[in-house]
Amino acid sequence: MNEPMKLIEGMKKLRVLEKHLGRNTERIFMYSSAPSNEKPTFGEEKEQRKQVQELIQSNKDLVTEYLHLKQRVDMTNLTTTVTIGKRQFKLIDLLILRRGLAKKMEKTFHALSTDYADRRLSQMQRNIALQPGEKAPHALRFYDETEKFENLQEWQGLQDEIEQRLEVINATTELVTI
Repeated sequence: MNEPMKLIEGMKKLRVLEKHLGRNTERIFMYSSAPSNEKPTFGEEKEQRKQVQELIQSNKDLVTEYLHLKQRVDMTNLTTTVTIGKRQFKLIDLLILRRGLAKKMEKTFHALSTDYADRRLSQMQRNIALQPGEKAPHALRFYDETEKFENLQEWQGLQDEIEQRLEVINATTELVTI
C-alpha cells in the first residue's frame, strides 16, 4: 500500500480505483438477483451468491485502498513546499489558488475603477443644474492606479506560474509514506 509512487501516478490510480468500484457495482446489480425461472449466470445459486459476495468484498478492499492512497496524496499536498518568486506555498495552497481563489483576487483588482461613479454621474447629469463658473461633478478615485496594475500583474503571473509548475511538480514529487 505504501509503494513508491509519484503524485501524478497516485492521482491517476485514484481515478482507476473509482472506475473499478463502479464496474463492480454494476456487476453486483446484475448478479444480485434473477427471475426464478432463469438459471443463475454462474450456474448454481450457491456460486452466484459467492460471486456477489466476492464483488462486495472487492469493493470494500478498493475503498480501503482508495482511502489510504487519498491520504497519501493529501499529505503530500499538505507537506510539500514550493517556492514561487519570493513566496513559499504548500501544494494544497497552489491547488486552492488555481481552483478559483487567485481569479477572485484578480477580480478584486479589476473592480478598482471609476465605472460605478461614471454611471452614477451619467444618471445625475439630467438632474444637475450647474451655476455659472461651477465645476461639473467628476469621479473620484480612491485607489492608486499603479498599485492596481502591479497587483494585477502579480496575481496573473502567479496563476500562470502555478499552471506551469503544478504539472512538473505532480510528475516529480514522490507520495509521502503513511
